[in-house]
Amino acid sequence: MSDRVQAEEMRRELVERQRAALVGGELVEKRLTPVGPDVPPTDEEINDRYDRGEIRIVTEQARYPLDSITNLLDSGNYKLDPDYQRRHRWSESQKSRLIESFIMNVPVPPIFLYEYDFNRYEVMDGLQRLTAIKEFYTNAFAFSGLEYWTELEGMTYSQLPSRIRDGISRRYLSSIVLLKETSHGDEDPERLKRFVFGRINTGGVQLSHQEVRNALYDGAMNSQCKRLAATPALRRLWGIPENVEDLVGRSVEEDGALESQVDVSPESIDEPPVIPRAWREMTDVELVLRFFANRQRMIIYRDNIRGYLDSYLQAANEFNQETIDSLEKIFLDTIDLAEVIFGERAFRRPRGNSWTSVPSVSIYDALMNVLSRLLSRSDELALQAVAIRDGLEDFYVDHSKVFNLRGQTRTDLMTREVEFERYLRSFIDVSR
Repeated sequence: MSDRVQAEEMRRELVERQRAALVGGELVEKRLTPVGPDVPPTDEEINDRYDRGEIRIVTEQARYPLDSITNLLDSGNYKLDPDYQRRHRWSESQKSRLIESFIMNVPVPPIFLYEYDFNRYEVMDGLQRLTAIKEFYTNAFAFSGLEYWTELEGMTYSQLPSRIRDGISRRYLSSIVLLKETSHGDEDPERLKRFVFGRINTGGVQLSHQEVRNALYDGAMNSQCKRLAATPALRRLWGIPENVEDLVGRSVEEDGALESQVDVSPESIDEPPVIPRAWREMTDVELVLRFFANRQRMIIYRDNIRGYLDSYLQAANEFNQETIDSLEKIFLDTIDLAEVIFGERAFRRPRGNSWTSVPSVSIYDALMNVLSRLLSRSDELALQAVAIRDGLEDFYVDHSKVFNLRGQTRTDLMTREVEFERYLRSFIDVSR
């Protein structure tokens, strides 16, 4: 049998196994945006589209006195949704330096608002600036980490000299408002808003693919992925502290404290906790999404994994609650089984005389997919956990070419799954 025929047969069998493992309402094959060669439009068609005013943004600019920000945010007309932003909180030093910029009249970038109803706004970009200004005027923090106005260190708003307070209140925060009148043709206004958000956030601090995805494609499945990212087993296997949310608050506070320390020996400083990049950039959320998307990737394979995850999430956001609940149970059972069988070696491979310290996404993708199809045999696999772990190093050595993880073609992805499944099935009663 030629390699090509063998690969096609392997693909067909894997597709059949994936289809059989799906729950009701899970298949997204017909819901994804079709891909393929398109007939390019003519110049006349392009000009007609422009003349019709499709996707034409209507904006206005506004300036808010700083001392009016608190009342604006308390009015109920401004939607502040932290989930729409990155997993990042400003330290007191960062907030202080923002106010210092206003004292010195340093230009501050405008915030972006979306008018989702008349005189009702959602903060698309600038949440940290707005909340920092409000906290300043409500004495929620004292200045720290200032670079030029160091004589103001330790002061809250009410403790500042009157001329400084009045000078700050003379400043304005600029905004650009995406108006409700924005022309969107046949486009969903929500999709257009998220498109603008994505464009805003392609400069400055670069967002990860998942951070952008979180903002652009919010919905039931996206919310589910964020909830499941907090699963203790996933955090343990990926090296994320189980109490990472508590550590974030402590890290922000201690970052500010460390920045203001002078002539202090390193031995006398308790370093703030390190917040893993996997959490800060929402890699953990993407891992959950990848698990769900990979359950049918061979059925609807696309080379571009980023584009596939985008398309899958948009389609999966339309799942009914029953389907979402079923998928939640599958994920939880699968990640628990991975930890029971492999322990800290899950998603890692041997290197020299030890194991890699960083888990591999490629191993995660393949192994989680296989384990999810073997959940009905989880008791047998759990009983064989020691034997499976004992043979794991030899397994990777015997299949070193497959698991060098450089290949990302369809055949590479299929082969990893096939080899993992063969290995695990060798430890269970194949007659059942």
